[in-house]
This record gives sequence, C-alpha cells and structure tokens, in this order.
Amino acid sequence: MKKSLLLSALFALLLSSCIVIEDEVYYGPDGRDGKVFFGIDYDYQAPYSYWDDNSSVPENPFFGEYYRTWPGIYNFEYFVSPWEYWYGTYEVWENPGTPGQPNGVAGLDGADNYLLLICNPDGFYFENWDDCGCTPRSFTDGTQVIEADKGNFHFRVSMKKTTIQDRPSTQQAKLKSS
Repeated sequence: MKKSLLLSALFALLLSSCIVIEDEVYYGPDGRDGKVFFGIDYDYQAPYSYWDDNSSVPENPFFGEYYRTWPGIYNFEYFVSPWEYWYGTYEVWENPGTPGQPNGVAGLDGADNYLLLICNPDGFYFENWDDCGCTPRSFTDGTQVIEADKGNFHFRVSMKKTTIQDRPSTQQAKLKSS
C-alpha cells in the first residue's frame, strides 16, 4: 500500500512538471472603427436654402462645421435661387479598424471619415481634388457623381440640377439664407 501511494505521488509529480505546448495563438483586440463626420459649406455664394434627411445635421447648421453622423445614404437638396436647385444623395462610410494581430497585438483604429458638401451654384466642389482621390463623372442626363475612397475620405455624392417647374420640392429647409 505504501509502495503504491509512493508511486502515485511520484507519477503525479512527474506529470505536473511536464511542459504543454499549445498551437493556439492569442490575437489582440480589433482596432476601433473610425468616426463619420458631415457638414455643408460654400465658396463664393451661400445657398439660398439647404435640406437633408440626416437627423445628425441640426436645423440651421453652421457652414464649415462638421457634425458627427452615422454611416448611410442621405437625400439632400440645396437651392441656389428661389427657383433653381440641386438634389441627390450622399453616402458616407465608416472606415473599419484592422483585425487584432498574433501575440496580443491590437489592430489599428480605422481613419475618421469626413465629407464637407460644398454647395456651389455649379455643383459639388472639393477643395483639394488630389487629397481626396475623387473620381468625378458627369452623365448626359445632367447627373454628377463624385466618389472617393482614400484615407479620411470615403464617400459618394450623386446630384442633379433642376428647377421647381421641372421637379417641385416638398421639403422644409433646415437652413434658409436671409
């Protein structure tokens, strides 16, 4: 009995001193997704009025001010005079963070995304086209599409100019110039 107890204790001691190697790799946490910001502005002529269905943009927004918003597609209109206006959609994305890395290294945070819709009488304008990496396109029906997917700019704007005679607007302006 003493001998079997001694052998059991020796065997347990031998097993407890073994090194177990696991193939499992521990990955760090994913990086945080970037934030999304949107605002309106103009270069040389303030829009007569502005409207969009983005609830993150307040009534009477300030020109040149960014507002934190959610990713998505939003409708907008801005009048350049009491009878002529641009309408369309803008889409903004959230830049995702990168996945966590082996050995517990955290992933990189996604870049914040910014879109400042410049409401010029001749359509959308971007202050530095080279920085944005934008691809503007025009179609025969008068639609302009501007897309960007570079760094802090990840958006798509599709817009068309019209008149109240051709397309009556039913929206209540968020901002109206005096």
